[in-house]
Amino acid sequence: MDGTILYPPAAGYEPWHHFAGVLLVILLAVLQGRVGRIGTCWQICWALPGTLLHELSHLVVAAVTGARPVGFSIVPRRQGEGGSKGRWVLGSVTISRLGPLSALPSALAPLALNGVAYYLYLGWAGWFPQDLPHTLLMYAAVYLFCYSSIPSGQDLKVALSS
Repeated sequence: MDGTILYPPAAGYEPWHHFAGVLLVILLAVLQGRVGRIGTCWQICWALPGTLLHELSHLVVAAVTGARPVGFSIVPRRQGEGGSKGRWVLGSVTISRLGPLSALPSALAPLALNGVAYYLYLGWAGWFPQDLPHTLLMYAAVYLFCYSSIPSGQDLKVALSS
């Protein structure tokens, strides 16, 4: 014995559950890339949960850093020239007092969703049974948090201007 403690796997644990979870993440990524081809409405519906997480992260960090958020929306709208040909804005947070100490954290707040995804991954087995449906749900949740954490172009503009 070399002093290592080996813990037996919990009841219901099967290594192939995680393989199935990785396959689910690949499937979700492929679907995300193709959902826009079947229509804008489907793309907006697909992005809604991630948009909610993304914009909530901006809202919470802005409130914590004293930036005074005054508006929050996850109602999609077209922006820019061309009317019906403008680009879609899926959500926004309006901040009234964006200072130098709150601009960068507020703009890059969605990156913190990666930490939440990691916490979910580590704690999931302690909160839920280790069966296939719960393992797949964990991978779907981690995927949702990770893809929601990608800063938008506007987020990067605000971060770089601070």
